[in-house]
Amino acid sequence: MKQEAAQVLRGLFVYDRVMVDSVEIAAATERDIPAIKDLLVASDLPTAGVDEHWRTFIVARDGDRIVGCGGAEAYQFAALIRSIAVVPEYRSQGLGRRVVRQLLDRLASRGLREFYLLTTTAEAYFKKRGFKTIDRDEVHPQLLNSRELQDACPSTATCMRLVMLA
Repeated sequence: MKQEAAQVLRGLFVYDRVMVDSVEIAAATERDIPAIKDLLVASDLPTAGVDEHWRTFIVARDGDRIVGCGGAEAYQFAALIRSIAVVPEYRSQGLGRRVVRQLLDRLASRGLREFYLLTTTAEAYFKKRGFKTIDRDEVHPQLLNSRELQDACPSTATCMRLVMLA
């Protein structure tokens, strides 16, 4: 596992940053499920539904270690983006953006163009990536049975949508 560190100076503090050059993003395997769940729990994100939808997850690996993940609940016309997480020492280096971009690209290659998510902490982050805040009653009907929309995420979570042009 390659873990080069670079020092970044911000104000009066020096931070060590892990280099993400060696991180590879790939489809999750069934063996990855425990590590994905551990990362979600550590990130204060729900794990409900992971067992049913792990095939749509991708993972970011640095050697043998999973340092990021993202998943979706994909349906015929829309997908619910979920479980975007990066371990703390790999944050603020573009890894989350890479995970989101690859996840959206993989889903779009299947013909999906409408993406939804729920967030309690990352509304500004997803707005930068083109998502717009919507009311929950605007969610595509195919997603209404999702555990995330039913009970896994709090009712106070912000609902967001991204529609990609074909």
